[in-house]
Amino acid sequence: MRKGKNKIRLLPLALAIGAAISSLGAQAASCSYSLTSEWDTGFQGAVTITNDENTDMNEWQIGMKYPAGIAVTQSWSGKLSGSNPYYIQNTAWNGTIKKGQSLVINFMGTSNGISANNVELIGSTCSEGDTAPSNNLPEAVADATPVSGIAPLEVSFSGTRSTDEDGDTLTYVWDFGDGDTSAGKEVMHTYTEPGEYTAKLTVSDGTGVDTETVIINVTTQSGNTPPVAAMTVTPASGQAPLLVNFDGSASTDADNDVLTYIWDFGDGATGSGVNTSHTYADAGQYTVALIVTDGIDTNKIIKTVNVTDDDVPPTVQRVDNPFRDAKWYVNPEWSAKASAEPGGSAIADQSTGVWLDRIGAIEGTDKKMGLRAHLDEALNQGANLFTVVVYDLPNRDCKAKASNGELLISEGGMARYKDEFIDPIAEIFADPKYKSIRISAVIEIDSLPNLVTNLDIPKCQEANGPGGYREGITYALNKFSPIKNVYSYIDAAHSGWLGWDSNFGPAVTLIANVVKGTNAGWDSVAGFVTNTANYSPLVETYLPNPNRNVGGGPIRSAQFYEWNPYFDEKDYAIEFRKKMINKGAPTTLGMLIDTGRNGWGGPERPTRVSYSSDKNTYVDESRIDQRYHRGNWCNQPSGIGYKPWADPYTGVDAFVWVKPPGESDGISEPNFQPDPDDPAKQYDPMCDPNKMSDSAPYPTGAMDNAPHAGRWYSEGFQHLLENAYPPVSQPAGPPAE
Repeated sequence: MRKGKNKIRLLPLALAIGAAISSLGAQAASCSYSLTSEWDTGFQGAVTITNDENTDMNEWQIGMKYPAGIAVTQSWSGKLSGSNPYYIQNTAWNGTIKKGQSLVINFMGTSNGISANNVELIGSTCSEGDTAPSNNLPEAVADATPVSGIAPLEVSFSGTRSTDEDGDTLTYVWDFGDGDTSAGKEVMHTYTEPGEYTAKLTVSDGTGVDTETVIINVTTQSGNTPPVAAMTVTPASGQAPLLVNFDGSASTDADNDVLTYIWDFGDGATGSGVNTSHTYADAGQYTVALIVTDGIDTNKIIKTVNVTDDDVPPTVQRVDNPFRDAKWYVNPEWSAKASAEPGGSAIADQSTGVWLDRIGAIEGTDKKMGLRAHLDEALNQGANLFTVVVYDLPNRDCKAKASNGELLISEGGMARYKDEFIDPIAEIFADPKYKSIRISAVIEIDSLPNLVTNLDIPKCQEANGPGGYREGITYALNKFSPIKNVYSYIDAAHSGWLGWDSNFGPAVTLIANVVKGTNAGWDSVAGFVTNTANYSPLVETYLPNPNRNVGGGPIRSAQFYEWNPYFDEKDYAIEFRKKMINKGAPTTLGMLIDTGRNGWGGPERPTRVSYSSDKNTYVDESRIDQRYHRGNWCNQPSGIGYKPWADPYTGVDAFVWVKPPGESDGISEPNFQPDPDDPAKQYDPMCDPNKMSDSAPYPTGAMDNAPHAGRWYSEGFQHLLENAYPPVSQPAGPPAE
């Protein structure tokens, strides 16, 4: 068994801070506390650190000591630890405070009706010499049996020999090295593909962590371990003619076999050898492949080289998460409508998606801004994050009627989609004028998931073939991916649509294959978006375990969930990401969750788990989601959810409001006047409160007096505002659940 101990161990907070402060020497800083918001059960506070020294401060630590009953539960400004006193330490991105400047440290907590104004500021920055209490690190010991074998190989992992000198309770998290993770002292995992995997155990005592790794070798039936290809490309972009050097020397083989290297440069030329070079004469985006073989098995890796013309500015630097550390664009048209509503000013400053749902929307009208006008306004605002919905596929949303589009496959719609819709959008995106703006493009909601669940619908059957959804989305991604400030997110439906095993696996395979079929492969997408224009709750607070047994069966078998194990969007989005990584996506893949209308607050929101022993009653009394049926999607009486926020969970890039609150899902009246701007929109019975839903015998639950999809719906906005969760008076921030 080959193991590796992580010698770069995370120190407990007190030790880390102590080391940092001692290296700084004496520094002059003043700290002030403010209570920025307070409600019955909680508060939001801030500590302002002002660097009074004439040199930069490179590390900081603050501490707060409150009366009993008050707890600090989260901070998005630094690393939180301790239990009254509570300590917050800087992260890598905000550790430096320039001389004479100040930094505001924000945090939230629970107060149980006690005023959070009474606080003692401590910590190494605010009071000389004060640090968090000391803590001894745990000692991680990772065991695995067996450590080698033929795929599929089931391995038993154990952390039982891990120890903690202080006797603290330990938590155990396993990363198996193949994109899958698990938690627990003893776990099982099956490796389905041959290769060399580094499994890592992370043990935490709540303050510090320690890690240890163990190598698992999985072979083929021949007993051979395939090689692992690795490639570096220098440079990866530049102007034509561009000389690029390729290096495959980081490729490995667990059996120490002699490797051979075959290169495909993506422009028709090939090469060989561990190191090689190639000159690209023409501008373009080239997919480079390295195939490494040990004489028995092979492994392949691909990367992209971008070559520009002499007169094209160099590409912008991409970031892992475009929503992080960004100023988000506020659509002035939506903001004005929200502000005009009673109480609407509380959210009028929030970022919402701009919808391009027809060809005419690109140019705009004298009453409605076009794409360039929005991007110009983003520049005026100083915003560098702009979310746009690309939504005009032929046979759009092939099952519904309220969102019918202007293009049909049978009428040559794909050619128009490419020439009149995607090409002009890509041209505007690529304008160097907008290169400072990170453009988050939500690609064709309600499209690919329909090819999984609704192929009994003729329009969906047509969309599944030539000139259909796959072709259109592939074309859009191929046009957008060379534009390096564009970050494309593909629709992943929601937990109440694809959550069943019979839907989830096929959907992941279908969508992954579309991505892998693009010119840039996984580099063509930044991630996926769930719950767009839908109402699935972020977290089902009182139903965390779908397999909990009540009344003789698991609660996921209740009528409301119909055996779907995914009750909320957090669990669904995280699992969707994990499955995509297992399909080959990079670990930088991010998820977006639309929280614009999934709050479900107000008097009907449950405040505790049900006491009922009847399974259906237990679910109905406990669930946040108050719809008659999870398939109900049109103008549901929900509430606004969490405000837009970056990095709410690991692997989730942001909460976003893709569907602007206040815009209708569809018209509620069967005798309707056509939408003058988009006459293709139709009446859908799912939007009629007097009809039964597609999932009879349940009512649609739709609100009345709704206009056409996309039109402002004042009654609906007021209901969402009044039933928001968290309340709209609460500032944006990470989720408390």
